[in-house]
Amino acid sequence: MCIRDSFLTEHLRVAGGYWCLNALACIGQEVPQQKVNELISWLKSCQNDDGGFGGNAKHDSHITCTHYALLTLSLFDAIQEINLDKAVDYIVSLQNEDGSFRGDIWGEVDTRFSYCALSFLKLVNRLDRINVDKACEYVLRCRNFDGSFGGVPDAESHSAYVFCCVGALAIAGKLDQFDVNELAMWLGERQTSKGGFNGRPEKLPDVCYSWWIYSSLCMINRQDWIDNQALETFILNCQDVEGGIADRPGNEVDVFHTFFGLAALSLIDKDSSCLLYTSDAADDLLCVDLGGRRIIKKK
Repeated sequence: MCIRDSFLTEHLRVAGGYWCLNALACIGQEVPQQKVNELISWLKSCQNDDGGFGGNAKHDSHITCTHYALLTLSLFDAIQEINLDKAVDYIVSLQNEDGSFRGDIWGEVDTRFSYCALSFLKLVNRLDRINVDKACEYVLRCRNFDGSFGGVPDAESHSAYVFCCVGALAIAGKLDQFDVNELAMWLGERQTSKGGFNGRPEKLPDVCYSWWIYSSLCMINRQDWIDNQALETFILNCQDVEGGIADRPGNEVDVFHTFFGLAALSLIDKDSSCLLYTSDAADDLLCVDLGGRRIIKKK
């Protein structure tokens, strides 16, 4: 990576670490303990005096980075390594009177931050520190006439925000507060002729929505309302022979889409294997060699 690219991605280091490490977890790859220790030490350096985490060491705190840090530490049972009480205080301090959450001290509000707050506090058993009912009331205000959700009240419905809103309501036990069938209809309409999902009407399919939408359908128990096999095929068609997954077939692969593609595959047809390029050793009856890589055959 050139110096310019390094500067351009500095603020994404905590997020990128989360995507990479969870992608490895999805395919059962363990991280060497020495590397885990280094990662934990670095993550601790990203916690600021206000209790929140920045996107890298010496970066301003943000609720999404704080959530990413907790999720990453939880992979290694290392939550106790940080000042958890201060992190909780930071999250709690970001709730507004209307129940919404700010992303940071600068005040941006949307439902991504509502999900991050509820998820973080649920994981550490501190939901009692916020007004959960008001948080859910705000999320429900972001529901639109089409049955879907936007980032703020009256904003356009968007699949990624659906995940955040449904996830927040699921954590709070409030999935009975809206018409799940109406939402499932809107989500089902996001599946394109290519098998993949788009985020909004009239947009191209993108692998990341495989996770946002499919996991939302799983949360409301409507995953059988779409063509699972077509979705799986679309994701696999986005993988190149080097192993990574792109946003759509033929495009450049990246860590973000690789993680969300793998995360979606982990939910689809959980009991059977799927076609994935891998350098791991595997049973010859299940794999074929492909230029030094091996591809796992569907059972």
